[in-house]
Amino acid sequence: MQDAILDLVRQAHALAESAAVATHDPQTRKRFVLADLSLHLVQAALRGEQPDPAMLKRYLFGVLTVCDGFVHDLDLKAMAAAVLPAEEATAPTQPAAASGNG
Repeated sequence: MQDAILDLVRQAHALAESAAVATHDPQTRKRFVLADLSLHLVQAALRGEQPDPAMLKRYLFGVLTVCDGFVHDLDLKAMAAAVLPAEEATAPTQPAAASGNG
């Protein structure tokens, strides 16, 4: 079942990335970026035997950061900082091809 879901997520991921690049409206682009990050979170959750905590934290950080612009009654950037402190957020990451997140 995981492979079937991951295949669909890969398709949706490609569409979300293409749409984000193609749009000129900043709010619409943010929505597509949020969808893209959410799909990465699904991939991180389902890939392998156990989810990689570092990848889950990184994508959760991204989702919270982008959502901050849409949810005005919560300080989601502060929550994102709690999930992934600044020193971890700025640490070098593996290329997408090497980490299998593409």
